[in-house]
Amino acid sequence: MVTLPPTRSFGLLLLLGFCACRPTVEGRPSLIDRPRVLALSSSPAEGKPGDTVTYQALYVGPDGSADVSALDWALCTARKPLAATGAVAQACFSPKGASLIALGSGESAVGNIPKDACQVFGPTPPAPLKGQPNGRPADPDTTGGYFQPARVLAHVPGDAEDYSVAMTRLACGLGGATQEQAASYSQGYRENENPALSSLALRHQGRAELLELAPSAASPLAVRPGEQVTLRASWATCPLTSECGDEICGPGETLATCPADCTTPHGCQGSEPYAYFDPLARTVRERRESIRVSWFANDGSFEHDRTGRSESDAAVTYTDNNWTAPDTEGSTLLWVVIRDDRGGVGWGSYNLLVER
Repeated sequence: MVTLPPTRSFGLLLLLGFCACRPTVEGRPSLIDRPRVLALSSSPAEGKPGDTVTYQALYVGPDGSADVSALDWALCTARKPLAATGAVAQACFSPKGASLIALGSGESAVGNIPKDACQVFGPTPPAPLKGQPNGRPADPDTTGGYFQPARVLAHVPGDAEDYSVAMTRLACGLGGATQEQAASYSQGYRENENPALSSLALRHQGRAELLELAPSAASPLAVRPGEQVTLRASWATCPLTSECGDEICGPGETLATCPADCTTPHGCQGSEPYAYFDPLARTVRERRESIRVSWFANDGSFEHDRTGRSESDAAVTYTDNNWTAPDTEGSTLLWVVIRDDRGGVGWGSYNLLVER
């Protein structure tokens, strides 16, 4: 998800990398002090032109609730100029326009990937305009992916227009490769699956035991006012080689060779391996997804706003963060968002009870 600050400015705020510093709590991305879109997901995370996609928003306020009717959804069909900075065309950030296909309002929306998405946003050269030279295909991201944007406009009372963008990864095949390379890539590639949190656990200082938090638990775990605890977010371990019967339709498996896994195919909800075409070496090789976790709460403070695991560290399936409870007693709400670098998104909502 790409998020714009609540203004009409079109400069994109790209939250990339991990912050090692700890500034003052006020104004930090992890503090929920107003209604905000924290994450947007696309299901499926990757699709072909014409596929139906369901979009979902994690839209919350300081007390946990937010008016989801304030969310307005639209597919954007405008391609970002090759020389322009940012991830999405400026034409996407508008209430209405010729480049927007309205999808309705609310917490979720359903739309179809446009038939020409691989020409507009992908590796297929677009049709040239009359009297113009052939168009140039779009550039892939660092994982070799192309994306169809869907913009969300949040009508927040008292704020200017607040825009966010959901991205559906496009299954367009491989452009600019030989027939042999394209075949190797197709055999080793599986469409992206959204990641998911398998658990969120808490460890009190000086103790080894990890206590698991239940999502939106009616009986939350208790911490003391001002106490610092360690939170551990975990996700699935993804197999590096396909094995029929592991419930994942992996590379090399098909409905014919493994109906048990591929009748209703889905991937792994952790750091997936995937085929990648290296444009410099001109070879197809296997990579692993990096995982990024964003932390949010309506009170207290996190040591880091974002943590995660890089591609080289992908075998580790958890990340830790320290959280300091507020000094006042009461219920505190937590939201944890997990993202893979191929565009997949998932999240969980939790609460803790601060008491003496």
